[in-house]
Amino acid sequence: MSGPAFTDLPTEVLEAIFLHLDPPSLFALSQSNRLIKQLTTDSPIIWRHLCRTSFTTWAPQHNIAAKFAGPLPAVNWRALYIRKKRIEHETRRLLDHVLATQHERIRCINGIAEFGYDAKETLLRECACPDDAEDVLARRYYANAALERIHREMAINVWKDVQDGKDVSIDRALGAYDMFARGGEDVDFDLMSEDLDRLANGLLSEHPDFRELSTRAKASTLASYLRDQGFQGVPDTSYRALRNSFIGLVLRSPTHQSLPLISVALFCALAQRVGLDARPCGFLFHVYCLVYAPERHSLDGEYKPSSSGPLDSMYLDPFRSSDEVRQADLLRVLRDMGVPTTDHQTFLSDTTTREMVLRTARNIMNSVQTIRQTQGGVHGISAAWLDAYPDMDNAFYSTIWAMLMLGPGDEGTPGSIQQVSSRRRQYLPYLLEHFQTHFAWDVALLEQYVIPLFYTQPEGQRLLQFVQSMHQIDTLRRPLLRRSARARNVEFKIGQLFRHKRYHYEGVITGWDTSCDAGEEWIQNMGVDRLPGGREQAFYHVLVHDKSVRYVAAENIEPMATGALPSAAIMKLAGRHFKRWDDASHTFVSNLRDEYPDD
Repeated sequence: MSGPAFTDLPTEVLEAIFLHLDPPSLFALSQSNRLIKQLTTDSPIIWRHLCRTSFTTWAPQHNIAAKFAGPLPAVNWRALYIRKKRIEHETRRLLDHVLATQHERIRCINGIAEFGYDAKETLLRECACPDDAEDVLARRYYANAALERIHREMAINVWKDVQDGKDVSIDRALGAYDMFARGGEDVDFDLMSEDLDRLANGLLSEHPDFRELSTRAKASTLASYLRDQGFQGVPDTSYRALRNSFIGLVLRSPTHQSLPLISVALFCALAQRVGLDARPCGFLFHVYCLVYAPERHSLDGEYKPSSSGPLDSMYLDPFRSSDEVRQADLLRVLRDMGVPTTDHQTFLSDTTTREMVLRTARNIMNSVQTIRQTQGGVHGISAAWLDAYPDMDNAFYSTIWAMLMLGPGDEGTPGSIQQVSSRRRQYLPYLLEHFQTHFAWDVALLEQYVIPLFYTQPEGQRLLQFVQSMHQIDTLRRPLLRRSARARNVEFKIGQLFRHKRYHYEGVITGWDTSCDAGEEWIQNMGVDRLPGGREQAFYHVLVHDKSVRYVAAENIEPMATGALPSAAIMKLAGRHFKRWDDASHTFVSNLRDEYPDD
């Protein structure tokens, strides 16, 4: 006589057991018995558990925190789990296509980007693929490129919301720079918000009577708390460091060094969380905090029932101290600097989140310019970008986008629409330069966000034609360049590491032509015909360790000595064209077989 079957256990007990199984084990078990298969298929508690334990990142539209906190039957958890798994599979498929061929590479990266944060953890796993993976460099490079593309669109949408007048918190508006310019799993709007929430909770825990304090006492207590937590500005020696303008990085760094603007933004973000009305004040060359008392109350908490005038307010400079700043001192500074009396109120009033984003853009631009001026190498070739964090090019690119999305200029002045359009046009060449050099897969972002800004301008039609040509080129297969008799003079191969004979920079060959294929104007400007080999020698497309892409005559190519290894800068860039570095052949293994099959 057989004993009781496993399936005789109560449904609640079976579900509790199933919750301890990983997905592969659970799916294997579900195939063993019709009843178990039905139970695992129909049980929302199991599928919710799988959604919670299998995935760490969710696109914002899921509102996943609310779903997890809500009633169990309100969500089709099985369908949600299956959708996430399909996105995971499709993300890998599209990434594999990107690695296999240059054909439709832009389409595939934008296809991944359409999944948004639902693709993030898959991409992070690919970024961390093993060192001995057959295509380690390319896999890491393009997984990171797709993830950065997702982050950039999230940042752009935040700035679009700011421009459209939506209520965007100052920490989110400035955190968009982190999303745009930084990489890795710890770069996330939600993580930045959680960091601020922890600080706010720490303040309330340390000062349990905080909410009963007067406005003046709250402001001083918050400023002191921040300084006690290490948020004490930055010494003059590292004032222009790029990292000081990124609010998320400041929150996460051990020293919390930041520019005054970020110090003020942090104060305001925390103030909002603990019930204090604090706003940035866009003073001349420095940002202060303006803290307002509640309506019909003084800063010291006195009730003023008949008061109907402006709210009582005070100034703070959390960058320098927790002490109150007197308005009389700020007025004296304005007078000493020759600012007309009619303009004083402008500099003493609170400013908008939009202006804070634009001021941050200018700070980042200044920092990038400082790095380039102080660390520029011979002939302007330097790998300073490798040691700069966040990445210099990503950071500068973010400022161009911010300026374009937020319309640099003063909208309140006569002729301002024309001024904004004119200034936007000034940023277009920089945007397109960075786009063509580093971010070709951002073509959909140009189409969606930039072209509408220029619909009524001549640039609009040209941009539209440019975008259409990019899409068309992406659909075309590259012509095969074989090492036929005609290519007899092509001595060097794709993936060869070299040093330029004249300028001594390090580079790697990514393409070749049997003769100079540049335009006549470039040939004349570069003096090609004055070279000993002239224009009929082979020319090589090369990737340089400073991120630039150059076109070099064969006579200037000097292969690296056997045993010389690629620099860290070249290794970080090489994945765009190569699978891996091969010690045996002393070359990078080409990922361009669909164009150069013999190399």
